[in-house]
Amino acid sequence: MPEQMHSKIRKTALDRLGGVADDMFLTIPKLIKPFKPVRPMDRRTYEQQVDVYFDQGFVENPTDFFELPEAVPDYEIAENRPYLDGTVSVYLFASGYTTQNPLINDKFLSYKENRTAYLVKWAHGDAGRKTVLCLHGYLLGDPDQAERMFRIKKLYRMGLDVALFITPFHWRRAPKARMQRGMFLQPEDAPMTCECFGQTMHDLYQCIGILDRQGADGIGILGASLGGYNAALAAGLTDRISFCAMMVPAVQFNTGDYRPEAVRHQFEVDERLMKKIKAVWTLHSPLNFTPKIPTDRILMIASRGDRLCPFENVLSLCEKWGWPRHLFMTGGHWLQFNAKERGRAWYQFLSDINFI
Repeated sequence: MPEQMHSKIRKTALDRLGGVADDMFLTIPKLIKPFKPVRPMDRRTYEQQVDVYFDQGFVENPTDFFELPEAVPDYEIAENRPYLDGTVSVYLFASGYTTQNPLINDKFLSYKENRTAYLVKWAHGDAGRKTVLCLHGYLLGDPDQAERMFRIKKLYRMGLDVALFITPFHWRRAPKARMQRGMFLQPEDAPMTCECFGQTMHDLYQCIGILDRQGADGIGILGASLGGYNAALAAGLTDRISFCAMMVPAVQFNTGDYRPEAVRHQFEVDERLMKKIKAVWTLHSPLNFTPKIPTDRILMIASRGDRLCPFENVLSLCEKWGWPRHLFMTGGHWLQFNAKERGRAWYQFLSDINFI
């Protein structure tokens, strides 16, 4: 057998093996579905909520949906402790986000924990440091976990300050009820999910303002999984970031139970309504945007066998964005067989754009 053919077969097998671990994660929604509280909603009410995004023109012009406040919020230090030769601090500020959809604003704001935004920062203590702003994945967000995942100590020792943005409804922003911890993504409630992304961009932009006020000499965004989705979305909305790096990024939520088609509503959903629901569900996809930063300051790293964040979606984004720098690995979302190449590509990227 020719060596090239043997290598292709081996990579295909490893991609499939890497996808096995992803399949286990995709079973989680199926396991918890019987225990999730039934959401009382009639068709007329739900369709009215969905229609707001059409009536306001957001489906036709997704950029208009997002509000990026220029004012830097008043913030305070909730925690501060030593870290190597510097400090790690937890900043908090009130999220001033109100929903674009007035029909669900009261419901959205009823989650009190989520009204407070958090930014964690590992800092040397002097101004003028370049800063990497990390965006975590779905159901993650604990700073200790993020420190390991993003190799924050290594970035810090390279001379960079590093920060972690806490996505709405994660970590201390998550509801106290355990069965509501995953509410950021609700295929059964497209309007609420849409507003989650609206708040994410609103609060993330304010965190960029905080870091800028503190004297950061350039702020780049590094996102993984859901964080990669948010990083791509941010790159499509603002040029205030120095770079956008995405690791195994989500691009669309069209896998397993994270699809509107997989939802069993308490009412009939015909083809007409489903079409509208899907339009709102994908309103915030990075595929609807083009980057506002130069293509050579974008890095995409994905896995060919990824079943959580399907590889074909990443290919679509690469094509639409003019094929920025990229690395396609062997394996799945969690299990990769050439992970060292990811690190080399990431640090080389930072070097090539003179960020380190």
